[in-house]
Parts: sequence; C-alpha cells; structure tokens
Amino acid sequence: MPDLDLQALPAELQAALERVWPCCPEAHKRALLAPPALGAAPLWPTQLWPWQPARRWWRPFAARNERQGWEHFFGQHVGDARGARHDGLPTYPQRLFDPEQPFFETPWTNSRVLLRSPVPDVFSDADFWFMTQQLSGGDSYWAGVDAENWARGMRADRALHGARRDRWLADALWRQHMSSVGDYT
Repeated sequence: MPDLDLQALPAELQAALERVWPCCPEAHKRALLAPPALGAAPLWPTQLWPWQPARRWWRPFAARNERQGWEHFFGQHVGDARGARHDGLPTYPQRLFDPEQPFFETPWTNSRVLLRSPVPDVFSDADFWFMTQQLSGGDSYWAGVDAENWARGMRADRALHGARRDRWLADALWRQHMSSVGDYT
C-alpha cells in the first residue's frame, strides 16, 4: 500500500475531512482507513473517485451523492447502529475516529488502545473495530462475544468468503437490527 500523505489527497477530500475534524490529522487518517461497513474496504485508496476531478463518463450527481454520503459517515457519532435507543438512555457521544477512542493497528495511525480481532481468520482487526464501535457501542467484550458466535456460525455454514460471506453477514445484521427494535420474534 502506498504512503498515506494527507497533503496528496484531492483538495475536496482534504476540505471534507477538515470540516468534520478541524486540525486533527489523526482523525483524518483513521477516517480514510476505517471500513464504512462490516466487511467493506476502507475509503482510501479504493474509493477516492468522488473527490477526483470529474471524468467525462461520471455522472456528476452520482459523485456528489457519494461525497455527501461519505461526509455524513465521517460526521456521525458512534451510536447504536441497530437503531435509536428506546430505553431512554443517552446514545454514545464519542466520535468514530476520535484519537482517544480505540482503533486497529495500521502503519499510519496511533492508538492508545488497539482493537484486535478475537477471530482473525474470520474478522480482520478493521472488521472487529466496526463491530465494537458501530454494533456494540464501544464495548469490546460484547463485540468479541458476537464475533466469536458469528465466526462459529460462518464456519459451520462454510460462509467465510465471497458472496456467501456477504449474505451471511447481511442476514446476521438484519437479525440483530430486528432483535434490537423488537420486530424480530
């Protein structure tokens, strides 16, 4: 992977990162390296196209919509990804890429608390970060329990790779969402 030079990024992407986290290069790096969903690739370097100068074959509105979606992702708080809390308790106030929050190890970032996957053959450290921060509200113990249970089920169903893995994870996330909002019986 090439060196992550924040100054070499497209100007529009630099501006988007600066709007969300003024004067915080560590948060900028984390945002570029973090997966936006379980099993997804990070923004950098594969999905910089919305911020690149327009090409004749791009639909301008598609790039704009993609940019807005990513900026929304950058700016959202760590919350319960399964939906709003119904028990009256406050949602989690920490930002996803706050340097004070745990992160997974990368050559370009620093972290006081590293998150390591308890099942690295099934979930990468980046996937485990997503499960901890997005699905478990920062609670690494319960994220670890979920990761181990899901890994056991994925191994049993031979759903460790490709489309089968994607379908298994989509179903697990749907079940988790339905269970959390009370619609799943």
